[in-house]
Amino acid sequence: MTSTSSISPLFTNPSDFKKGEIKTLANLRAHLKVAARVEMCTIPLYLYSAYSIKTKGYSQWSPGIGAFRTILGIAIEEMLHLCLARNLLIAVGGDITFCAADFIPEYPGVLPHHQGRLELHLERLSKDLVEKTFMPLELPEPRLMVSGEEEEHVEDYGTLGEFYRRIKEGFKLLDKKEKIDWSKCRKEFQYHRAYWNQNGGGTTLLVTDLDSALKALDTIIDQGEGADPEKGTVPRNPANPQPGLEEYTHFEKFKRIAAYIEGIGVVDGTREQKVKGGPEVPIVNIDSTLAVAVLARDPHVGDKYVQDSVRLRALMTLFNAAFTYTLALLDELYSRKVDDLRTDFTSRRYHLERTFIASMQGVLYPIADLLTRTPTGRTRMINGKEEPEYAGPAFEYYQYGVGIYGGTAMHAELVDLCRQAMTYFPQLGGEDGVQRQIGLLPELTPVGAAVLV
Repeated sequence: MTSTSSISPLFTNPSDFKKGEIKTLANLRAHLKVAARVEMCTIPLYLYSAYSIKTKGYSQWSPGIGAFRTILGIAIEEMLHLCLARNLLIAVGGDITFCAADFIPEYPGVLPHHQGRLELHLERLSKDLVEKTFMPLELPEPRLMVSGEEEEHVEDYGTLGEFYRRIKEGFKLLDKKEKIDWSKCRKEFQYHRAYWNQNGGGTTLLVTDLDSALKALDTIIDQGEGADPEKGTVPRNPANPQPGLEEYTHFEKFKRIAAYIEGIGVVDGTREQKVKGGPEVPIVNIDSTLAVAVLARDPHVGDKYVQDSVRLRALMTLFNAAFTYTLALLDELYSRKVDDLRTDFTSRRYHLERTFIASMQGVLYPIADLLTRTPTGRTRMINGKEEPEYAGPAFEYYQYGVGIYGGTAMHAELVDLCRQAMTYFPQLGGEDGVQRQIGLLPELTPVGAAVLV
């Protein structure tokens, strides 16, 4: 078990990051890099908890869409926020690489620039996890007043909303002082299409002027904790609100999950139920091992229980390699410009946009699901009972092109890793299985060699 004192911040601060009012382009870019890193660290957190749910469907009696689809929708919205942060960064003359060892977070870690220590762990879904980690992460911003003036946070930010509002003020100030040259926004390199989220809202936005920059930031703020904490709902498309088309904020969605409103299975309930003359029906909710798998906490491919199992090591390595490859797809996408934003639907850029989504759905999820059904050989105490433990996706950076793969292409290496894992997990094969989906992925420029073209 990792001691609290040994947990370090997830990321090293960019050199130009200076807390407080944003008065320079360098500080604005540094804030946007931190924003991208913060968005990135939420995605594995939310996906890991969603993958731990055994009952992927939801009860016919549930008033909502269910915990699994709710969390999955939130994670996809966080991916949108990640891309919006990069679009904003590109628009002001910066950029960032997603597929990099110093960008992909390691768990456990501490959320950077957050007032109060907020530790982040990859772990199974539970009421405790939602209330102590997810809800504080998406906490609505309080109105902080000191002698009638807004409190100046010179150390860390109280909420993510406060952090992003500081960025908004930075954009306004620098635009007013004509420090931003919008003619060099490089919109042809920004992520603009191929976003689809049936369990959430929002849309991609090109950042080309102050108005579009503020709309992108409002999308991130509104979907997270909401512009109006008292309301609890926001437009499904914050950049283009329409009456009647609303959804809960991330904070409210997690609040509903913690209150057992969003269903977890066909026998949802917070109280024991009895059928007259029959046995008691156990409680089944997000704390029940009947509905949520007992996954390893903060898994790493280097952990002893993984290294001692060649089959588990092969599967976890495959997931890490596929996860890294998916981020490399995004980087490759950002490195290629769109010649015509309206009609460019046959280029490699458009193919990469579609493939990125296909990789998330057809490669990462099936491997993660298989991991959550693979025993580690260990046990954990859950609700006072010793339960068998299962593996989980580590979301670690995988270094391509080393060891026996020195000099080989990324795609060939990923294909080979899948072949090795299939020795122990033939389920990866099949007509529409992971092996076939990986085979359809495009070859990429080796990590670190991509250039804007």
